Amino acid sequence: MIFEDSTGQRWFKIKITLAIFLLTFLIALSLYGLNHYKILHLPLFNVITTNFVTVMKKIFISYLLITIVLGFLRMLIVIFYCLRQQRRKKIIHEYISVNKPYLKQYRPRVSVIVPVYNEEVIIRRTIKALLKSDYPLSEILIIDDGSTDETASIIKKYFSRNPKVKLLQKENGGKASALNLGFQNALGDIIITIDADTIFKSTTISDLVKNFSDSRVAAVTGNCKIGNIHNQLLMWQHIEYVTAQNLDKRAFEELGCITVVSGSNSAWRKSVVEQLGFYHNDTLAEDTELTIRILNAGHKIVYDERAISYEESPETIKEFVKQRFRWSYGVLQTTWKHKKSIFSSSNKALKFFAAPSLLFSYLLFLTSPIIDFLFIVALLTGTTSIYLFALLFYLTDTLNSFLAFKIANEKMKPLLWIFFQRIGYRYLLGYVTWKALIAALRGNYVGWDKLKRTGNNIKLDLD
Repeated sequence: MIFEDSTGQRWFKIKITLAIFLLTFLIALSLYGLNHYKILHLPLFNVITTNFVTVMKKIFISYLLITIVLGFLRMLIVIFYCLRQQRRKKIIHEYISVNKPYLKQYRPRVSVIVPVYNEEVIIRRTIKALLKSDYPLSEILIIDDGSTDETASIIKKYFSRNPKVKLLQKENGGKASALNLGFQNALGDIIITIDADTIFKSTTISDLVKNFSDSRVAAVTGNCKIGNIHNQLLMWQHIEYVTAQNLDKRAFEELGCITVVSGSNSAWRKSVVEQLGFYHNDTLAEDTELTIRILNAGHKIVYDERAISYEESPETIKEFVKQRFRWSYGVLQTTWKHKKSIFSSSNKALKFFAAPSLLFSYLLFLTSPIIDFLFIVALLTGTTSIYLFALLFYLTDTLNSFLAFKIANEKMKPLLWIFFQRIGYRYLLGYVTWKALIAALRGNYVGWDKLKRTGNNIKLDLD
C-alpha cells in the first residue's frame, strides 16, 4: 500500500532530523538561559532570540487570522452553492412531477453488491431491507471476504431459496477485492454498493438509479444518516453528518467536484468503473480513490438527498478513533497518489476548491491546539481583531449547521450541543489526523481494523 516502507529508512531519517532539531533547540534554550542570568555575555544572541520570538509571534497571529478568514470565506462559498443547488433541484423535481405521465421511465438492470466480513450480527437485516426495495433488482450479490464467523451460514439459512440473493465466497483480500469480484460478476448496468451495517429505505435504490438517465452521470452518492443515536458521541456524529450531507455535498455537486462517493450508499455506472480499472487496493479509501479517478476522467457525479440510508456509527471513542483513523489515513494515501493528476486536472473546481479545502481541513485539525492557544492569548492581550474574527467564524459555523438542519427538515434540538461538539470533535479529529500522519511517515503496514457491530441501527419495518 501507499506509504509503506518495509526498510524503515524513511522513519530513521525523520528521527535523525527531529533529534538534530531538538538538540539545536535545547542548545539555544541553554544559551538563552545563560545569557539571561548573566552567566555568559552574549548580546548578539540576545538580539537574535528577541527578534526570533517577535517574528514567530507575528507568524502565529497571522496564521490564526488567515485561518479564520479562509474558513469564513469557504463557508460563504459553500452556503452560496448549496442554496443554488437546492433551487435547481427543486425546479427539476417540480418539472418531473408535473410531466411524469409523459416522461419515458428509465429502468436499467440494477445489481446490488454487499461486501461482508464477519457480519453475523447485522447481515440478515441489511438483506431484508434490500429485498423491500420498490425497484425491480436483478440481483443482490453478497461477497463474503473470508468471514470466520456465521455470516455465510446465516445467508444460506435465510436466503438460499431467494433467486435474487447470491452468495460469493472468497479468501480474505480486503474490501476493494471483494467489490471488484462483485462488479465482475454483476449482471446490472448500474451497480449499487452498500456496507453491511447500512439499512436502505424502500425508495433509496429507485432514487439513486433515476439520476443515471443523464448519460453524463458516472456515479451517485446518497444521503447517509446515523441510525443508532443513543449517546452524546453519536449525537455529535449526527450533527456532522447532517451538516456535511446538506451543505458540503450539495455545494460540491453544484461545483462539480464531489470527492467522496461513499461506499455505504452509492451507485455506479458499471461501464465507467470497468473502463477505469475497477477499485484499486493500494489505499484504505477505495471509494474516494475511485471517485477522484472518475472526476479526472471528466465524468459527472451527483448527490441525491432523497436516497436515504441509515448506518451504524461507532458508539465509543475507541471505535470512533479506529474508524476515523482509517478514513484519514486512506484520504492521505489517495491525495498523495493523485497529487499530480489533481494539480493538472481539467476539473478546476477539484483543483482550486475541493483539494485546497481538504488541505485546509487537515491543517486545521493538525494545528487546532495552537489555534485555541493563540485565540486565548488574543483575548488576554486585547488583540480585538483576532477575537472578533473568531467570534464571527464561530457564529457563521453555527449558522452553517442551522441551515443544514433546516434544509434537511431535521429537529433543531441537537444543535444545543454544537459548541461542545465543535470543541470535542476538533480535538478528536486532531488526534486522529496526527496519528494518520505519523503512521504515514513511519511506513508501517496499516490494515482494515474492523469495527465492533452492535446491531443498534434504526428499526425500520422489515418484517
